Amino acid sequence: MDKIKIPYGKSDFAVLREEKYEYVDKTMYIEKLEQYINAIYVRPRRFGKSLFTSMISYYYDIYEKDNYEKLFKGLYIYDKPTEKKNSYYILKFNFSGMNVSSSKTEREIEENFNDKVRGYCNKFIEKYKLNIKLRENKPASMILFELLSKFERLNKNNKIYIVIDEYDHFTNGMLDGNVSGFVKSLGQGGFVRAFYEVIKEYTEGTNSVVDRFFATGIAPLMLDSLTSGFNIATNISSDAEFVGMCGFTEDEVRNLVKKSGLKNNVYEELKKNYDGYRFSLDNEEHIFNTTLVMYYLIKYINSGKAPRDIVDNNLATSGNKIESFVNLINPKKNYEKLIELITNGEVKGNIVRQFELNDNVFNEDSFLSLLYYQGYITIKDVGITITFCIPNYVSEALYASYFQKMIATSKEYNIDTRDINNGIIQFGDNGNIEEMTKVICSFLSHQSIRDKENFSEKTLKYVYSLFFSLSSQYYVYGEFPALQGFADIFIEKSASSNAKYEAVIELKYLSKEKAKVVNIEKLKENGIEQMNRYIKDKRLEKRQNLKKFVIVFEGFEKYYIYEM
Repeated sequence: MDKIKIPYGKSDFAVLREEKYEYVDKTMYIEKLEQYINAIYVRPRRFGKSLFTSMISYYYDIYEKDNYEKLFKGLYIYDKPTEKKNSYYILKFNFSGMNVSSSKTEREIEENFNDKVRGYCNKFIEKYKLNIKLRENKPASMILFELLSKFERLNKNNKIYIVIDEYDHFTNGMLDGNVSGFVKSLGQGGFVRAFYEVIKEYTEGTNSVVDRFFATGIAPLMLDSLTSGFNIATNISSDAEFVGMCGFTEDEVRNLVKKSGLKNNVYEELKKNYDGYRFSLDNEEHIFNTTLVMYYLIKYINSGKAPRDIVDNNLATSGNKIESFVNLINPKKNYEKLIELITNGEVKGNIVRQFELNDNVFNEDSFLSLLYYQGYITIKDVGITITFCIPNYVSEALYASYFQKMIATSKEYNIDTRDINNGIIQFGDNGNIEEMTKVICSFLSHQSIRDKENFSEKTLKYVYSLFFSLSSQYYVYGEFPALQGFADIFIEKSASSNAKYEAVIELKYLSKEKAKVVNIEKLKENGIEQMNRYIKDKRLEKRQNLKKFVIVFEGFEKYYIYEM
């Protein structure tokens, strides 16, 4: 069977179709999207937003009418086209390439924005051979106003469809170190708001020159101000029917693995690393990260084995973004919430639909929502409040990276990160869990979490997971289902691991006070009894070099390791 061509790093729909790259069909969302005249759709980075905006741009472009069969034959929409197919002039903007580093001044960012808008407006004029000339050195809002007003005077039979990719890229970047600049750019008279006010002006009314508008982004950081000037836009991001519009569903990933000629265990690896994102309160379907699935598949197809790194170095994101969010508005409260997430594996809160970055409004829910929209946490359960969790191992590695930096730079942890690395090596090479357990005891003894009455084995489980996530050698499962019970921890080698040992661990915790009246030996025996049941599970029985530990903690200063 011929290898399929994986379109890793490619986001031009025509290139994919013309050069016979594999394309996961998303055209069925076109007819759903047409229900909304002006729509906004947010997803984390690397979820295929650029490819989707490219696809709809080709579908609606009046100049691509003769290429319709070449581009869309074999796809869902080919046999079920909508009436608006190839009926618009497409005015497309992509702000993802803007330089918004903290070294840039607000004025430099505004000038960059002006240049971007001017460039895309001129491309529009050149593509459709319009008799329009724009004046130089004007702000973005004036450039767009001039283009739309002059286009209106041309009396064309067809109208404009405005498509914006990464509408919030530059403002997201400004959050890294310039909140005041972010607020100023979106406020009354700000250059961003002025730009969208022009779009609003030309989309209103039955004779408006702009008939439709669609924008993608990472988070609704602009929606509070954008929709003030553009209050007819609908945020469809959490609507159940649009969950799979960007990103891959489980069926789509299984189909890709099958077409690639790979075994089903590759799907399981993809699921561990890149699945787990839930974007709707009403739809429980999980979504995979598109770009990282493609990265893994192309590496596997070309080399015949899993990539050593689960994230391409060109795409790697450290914990710096998490750190910037922690430092936003109220660092102390944000950090406490993050500690709760890391040590418990989950945290409760609510999703904020729109943001206001000031001390009176930005609260714990705002902080959690930023993490959610960026893909660092996701929806686990929905009740009176939402339970958030970490979606997958890529995300766990980001938190581990953040904490490694915090541990290395903060005296309060009293831990040398070399001790963590040594603990991982000692376990991987020799099956010795004591070095890592010693580091975990040291970490916990310096955390305020030790004073909480509800501290339990669950917290221990997530701290083990956090530290092992610093290495690409292992996956760590909490509450691993084994026969009629759940093992506290299963440490499994990753697909690219060179480690020798794996482990299943049963954890027991007693506060110092309870240890005085509870027999630790009986607690150990209870753990051994549970372990004897777990290891009869067929998935564990066939494991080679599987270490079996019962670890009893007495407070944080003492621990007892029993190897079976």
